Amino acid sequence: MTQSRFIPSSILVDVELPEPAPLSPDLVDLLASLRIVLVGWYAVPEQTSPQQARDQFEGEAEAALAPIAQAFEDAGAEVDTHLVFTPNQFDTLSRISTEHDCDAVLIPGTMKHLHRVLVPLRGLHNARRIAPFVADLVQDGTTDVTLLHVQEEDETDDAAREHVLEPVRDMMTARGIDAGIIQFEMVASDDPAGTIVDRADNYDVVVLGETQPSIREILFGSVPGAIAKAARTPVIVVRHFDEAVASATRATQA
Repeated sequence: MTQSRFIPSSILVDVELPEPAPLSPDLVDLLASLRIVLVGWYAVPEQTSPQQARDQFEGEAEAALAPIAQAFEDAGAEVDTHLVFTPNQFDTLSRISTEHDCDAVLIPGTMKHLHRVLVPLRGLHNARRIAPFVADLVQDGTTDVTLLHVQEEDETDDAAREHVLEPVRDMMTARGIDAGIIQFEMVASDDPAGTIVDRADNYDVVVLGETQPSIREILFGSVPGAIAKAARTPVIVVRHFDEAVASATRATQA
C-alpha cells in the first residue's frame, strides 16, 4: 500500500514576527511530508489597528517569514503561508487552524537529530486521528516509533496490547508503515502527565492528542506545555477535531 493513496496530514506552524525563532533543519525535514500551514503573526502594538500595523510593517514581516516558507518548500513540503497582524494570537491561530482543517499544531523545540518518536496514548478515542498522522510523519521508515500506553486501573498488559497498541499499529501499517519500526511500551500510573513528561526527555519528538479543542490549551496546556518546558523537545499536538467542535467553533467565531 503506498502513501500516495492518502491526502497528507496537515500541521499548523506559527512563528512570531518580526524576529522568528529559528526552526531546526531536522524539524523542517521531519514535517516536510505534511501539508504546512505556516502562520507568521505580528503582534499589533496597543493603540494601533491591525491595518495600520500591516501598512507600516508588512514588508519587514514578509521578509522575515519568506525564508521559513522557503526552507519547508526546499524540503519538499506543500506550504500554505499566512501573514497576520493581530493583538490576539490565540483567536487568530484557532480561526486559521479551523478554516484549514489542520490535523495538528506544532510547539517548537530543540531537535539535534531524529531517531525516536514518542506517541503517548490513552485508549483509542483519539488514536484514530493520531495513528494516520504519525504514519505520515515517519513515512520514510527511518525513525523508530514508541507507542506508550498509560494503563487504566486494573488494566492488564494483554488487554492494553490487544485493545489499544495493536490496533494503532495496524492503522499505521495500513498507511504503508513497516511494523518493524513500531515498539510498544505499557506503564501503570496514576499520573499520566508526569509519566509522559518523564519519558519525553529520551525522545526527539513527542506526538500526543489534545485534551481540549482550544489553541490556547494546545500551546499552554498542562501536558504539552510541561513536555516542551521539561524536555525541550518539539511537541506535536494532534487535534481531536469533530463536526460538533467545528460547528461550535465556527459559530463562536462568527
